[in-house]
Amino acid sequence: MLRIPLALFIALSVPLVLTPFFIRIQKKYHVGQRIRKEGPDLHQHKTGTPTMGGIIVFLSAALSLLCFQPDDSRVYAAFVLLMGFGLVGLIDDLIKYFKTRSLGLKARNKIALQLTISILFLYWFLHSKWFDQSIIVPFQSNPFSLSTVIYLFFVMLVFLSTTNAVNLTDGLDGLATGLLIIAFLAFTIITFAQGKKSLGVFTLIMAFSCLGFLPFNFHPAKIFLGDVGALGLGGVLAAISVFSNSELFLLIIGGVFVLETLSVIIQVISIQWRRKPIFLMSPLHHHFEMKKWKEVHIVIMFWCFGLIFAALGLSAYPFH
Repeated sequence: MLRIPLALFIALSVPLVLTPFFIRIQKKYHVGQRIRKEGPDLHQHKTGTPTMGGIIVFLSAALSLLCFQPDDSRVYAAFVLLMGFGLVGLIDDLIKYFKTRSLGLKARNKIALQLTISILFLYWFLHSKWFDQSIIVPFQSNPFSLSTVIYLFFVMLVFLSTTNAVNLTDGLDGLATGLLIIAFLAFTIITFAQGKKSLGVFTLIMAFSCLGFLPFNFHPAKIFLGDVGALGLGGVLAAISVFSNSELFLLIIGGVFVLETLSVIIQVISIQWRRKPIFLMSPLHHHFEMKKWKEVHIVIMFWCFGLIFAALGLSAYPFH
């Protein structure tokens, strides 16, 4: 029983201890975030801020798993997805660094890599004893099942949309990290309620790892998650929702991620069809920045909405 509290202690303490060293190393070798020129002018001072903080979060989760030693292969599959999607983000971050530009992988190449990881996971999942195409529905006690083919495409969509939604949201200091903590805590409750103890502990480990990183990522950020962190953490969040048959609840619990993504889609459609934007800038958090809101106020407001969405998601879950 001591393994669980020790694993959680490791998850929380590793980022608190190692992140300052990681920041100093990046500053020594002049590794830092490149800021898009088309982004808000308020962000230009962030150029050069250390990035790729997701690496520390991953290391924290890995060391915690070594201590916890779960006997559920779904936990290891989720961790592999964390690393897999994180690797895509790492490639993106490294391209930005070595080519000294704000854009890394081309969109089509990034999607292709994400699809490859999703397909490899689906192949394993389909042939594992854990495969279950039933989906729990909000406010309904009985789940429904999709055909195998439709379900596989649905899960692929869950991975692609979640990873990219988290990445889009990671545009203000601490915004995505705080929302991920809220989402992981909500799914901890769901997985424990389902009797999936190992998966629940792993989900809590992810929350604690992000929590240990947050003090360095909150405004004014000393380090960013980077694409390695945003894509990896989005991937593991999607995996947890799939393994708990709670993909539809991810739409509610991750409501802020959904709104951020919709704001980008709506903006693009409006510009193409109406020749004028709906928002001052997208994603949605930039709209409020353009309205001269303070960054920290936007982040806290979005966190509050994240808590509300998490509460709504849990209230819609059929715990009985």
